[in-house]
Amino acid sequence: PPAVPTVCTGTDMKLLRPSSPESHYETLRHLYQGCQVVQGNLELTYLAPGADTAFLKDIKEVQGYVLIAENQVSGVG
Repeated sequence: PPAVPTVCTGTDMKLLRPSSPESHYETLRHLYQGCQVVQGNLELTYLAPGADTAFLKDIKEVQGYVLIAENQVSGVG
């Protein structure tokens, strides 16, 4: 049988500025590390310069929208 994808829940924060950029990054990493299917939205916002976005590498499908905004990181992927 085909492998069952790893599913995670997306976010619905829009462009709300996080109170702590460090905990915001850790929350995103915790949510999406190893995730293949995002149920909801994939929102990547307010990432600091040099933030490691390798935790996104397994995502194959997003069932909501993708929002990439207000980041200082040079690349996402």
